[in-house]
Amino acid sequence: MHEVVVVGGAGDMARVAVTKLLLLRDDCRVTLADRDVPGAELLASELGDGDISVTRVDIFDATALREAVSGARLVMNCTGPYYRTGRPVLEACIDGGVDYVDMCDDEDSALSLLELDDKASKKDVTALICCGIAPGLVNVLARMGADMLDEFSDIDLAWVSGQTPPSEDRAAGSVGVIEHMLHCCVGECATVRDGKRTMIPAFKSGHMIGFPPPLGDFMVFELGHAEPATIPRFMPGLNNLRTMGAIHPPYLNGLFRGVAAQVTRGTVSMKKAVDFIVALDTNGKVPAWRPFLGVLDGTAGQLVRGEITIGDIGGLIQASRGRLKAESLGGIYVSVTGVKDGKPARVTFSQSSVQGEGEGSMDIDVVTGTCLAAFASLMLSGEVTARGVVAPEACVDPPRYLEELNRALPEFDMDLEPHLAWLD
Repeated sequence: MHEVVVVGGAGDMARVAVTKLLLLRDDCRVTLADRDVPGAELLASELGDGDISVTRVDIFDATALREAVSGARLVMNCTGPYYRTGRPVLEACIDGGVDYVDMCDDEDSALSLLELDDKASKKDVTALICCGIAPGLVNVLARMGADMLDEFSDIDLAWVSGQTPPSEDRAAGSVGVIEHMLHCCVGECATVRDGKRTMIPAFKSGHMIGFPPPLGDFMVFELGHAEPATIPRFMPGLNNLRTMGAIHPPYLNGLFRGVAAQVTRGTVSMKKAVDFIVALDTNGKVPAWRPFLGVLDGTAGQLVRGEITIGDIGGLIQASRGRLKAESLGGIYVSVTGVKDGKPARVTFSQSSVQGEGEGSMDIDVVTGTCLAAFASLMLSGEVTARGVVAPEACVDPPRYLEELNRALPEFDMDLEPHLAWLD
């Protein structure tokens, strides 16, 4: 039996990741490690599996963390935001000689984890980072697209995340998710231009991407994310890389953009900005007026640029009075441009769906957690043989990964067939 420790084991992502891992494999004993012992015990009881145990751990207590992961075959890090929680857990795993996988999605945290590559290699540890949907699945698709071409030069990655209403087993206002999104939008972000790493203002450069229905054409923005930390490293020869994201409904981008601008200027602290959005998200209350002025500024700018309509402003007002009720959409898009058979060509992958509850819908937590479980399963099967700190595009076989992912998510067809187009 494989001993698997899930750090952050009481959280929503862990709930999905553990459920899907146990669907994929019957050779695992899982320990849920979290400060929230009652929450972890509740999850263990809901899963109803005798091979699930619970232990208390504070990831910022290095001694306790090393004890919690000692003897494990694999640690799944489901904490966040990773720019605060990634390195402590990986360092404990390296010290204990334990393999590691996470959903790291911040560029600065990914760069920090990559600094541990030599230490991990010397301890014969595989640390597979950035294993959610984006980064994670999109990295695998980028590698798959590049493999279909004779040469590749440019990669575009885009995601849209819908706002999923709370349910009985998922609380509203996830502080970690909101803090991560704000972190992506504040200050500058990395991109690759003409083969060089370049810093640009985050969440300012907008691009219209043609997603398939039901999302359709949607404006996404270059923002701080982990892909620029790993893809240039593991896919040499890259000329241009754009990493883009947005939230649906579109007026939420103005909300984050306006509040993030105030954090960038130093007029609002990150903590106050997060508290403001959490309060707005959970109970419709406006706890501070300065961040709210940023919301007004951000959405007004969207209106002027034609990114939203007057009707969208009404949607924002309704959302500020309570939880969002309207249909929410999400999707991913990957394109790889290069040369095939001596001719310019592009390979694209794209998908979108309704997010939330109900038949045929895609919950972003479900897909992200399932992506992590599929990566973890391949590691436990010995199909990831690289040592050190690596990312999916470096060491995961794309067709095999998609097979495992679809096996873990049979109720939702990812429909990620590549489309090859010749360019003039």
